[in-house]
Amino acid sequence: MLNPFEQYKKTSVNTMTKGELLLLLFDEAIKKLNQGKLLIENNDYDNANVVLGKTRHIFNHLIVTLDDKYVLSQELADMYMFINGEIIKATSMKSAKYIDEILPIVKELRDTWAEADVIARASRN
Repeated sequence: MLNPFEQYKKTSVNTMTKGELLLLLFDEAIKKLNQGKLLIENNDYDNANVVLGKTRHIFNHLIVTLDDKYVLSQELADMYMFINGEIIKATSMKSAKYIDEILPIVKELRDTWAEADVIARASRN
């Protein structure tokens, strides 16, 4: 049996819109990229690998959930694969510079999805 907090979290996620879930994933990715950067800068490579591995899982999930009937989906898949490639470089080369290069891209993607969600909600009303 789940404790009340876990039950609340589960219910919250299950009642979110697709847009809200997407923003939640991007927020988590940004948080983990920042954590990974700090861990690399502090020479804590093992924990950086764990945190950045979780970030790669987020982008892998985003890739496999794209609907490939749209041209934009392939472009997004390419962008997400590029981000994952830079995360791999950051972990293998133990350098935060790769994270510094992709953080603005990830933040811009997140903001773009947030705008799209607002527009989609407004068009439904």
